[in-house]
Amino acid sequence: MKKTRLAPINLLLYMIALIGFAPFSFAQTNTTTPAAEKSMEVKRIALVDIEGVLRAADANNRVRELLDGQRAKFQEEFRAIEVDLQQSERDLLAKRELVAKDEYDKLVTEFQARVSSVQKEIQYKRQSIDNAYQKALSDIRRLAMEVITKIASEREIDLILKRDASVIFLPHLNISDEVLTRLNERTKNARIEVEIKKPVAQ
Repeated sequence: MKKTRLAPINLLLYMIALIGFAPFSFAQTNTTTPAAEKSMEVKRIALVDIEGVLRAADANNRVRELLDGQRAKFQEEFRAIEVDLQQSERDLLAKRELVAKDEYDKLVTEFQARVSSVQKEIQYKRQSIDNAYQKALSDIRRLAMEVITKIASEREIDLILKRDASVIFLPHLNISDEVLTRLNERTKNARIEVEIKKPVAQ
């Protein structure tokens, strides 16, 4: 016996019959009061490119310059250490046939320990610079959010969205330039320091 296939419209009617008046019932159970709806109304909206503001901020540029200076200083230090290690390795190889095997093995072990210590210090200082930058950036972001909050209060803005959350918008809704200007003004006299601590001896 050939099975009967329901036409799309019949299938739709069949599904509606199964669920009954669920949509109507849902509408009846909506308990949102007019007052509650009004309290969630959004009348004024603004957009801000927070990542762009942070990249362009004067404070961010000063932090980068400071950390670049630290990197250059460390590179000079480790370049001198590298030259010294290379000379120590040559001296060690020259002693290979001149000292007892046990003594030579001891010298090799000491040299390897020194190399390992230098490698750890390089890694630590690189990580310390990265951590210092992330902390400084976090502080600048916090200040930027305070500036945004103040602008929202002054202009009675109900909602501020990230710039990349919107595809189309009116230019006057973008407050990024104002946020950047105020952030730069707020941080122009800020003292920025980056502390790079030496690794704790194990």
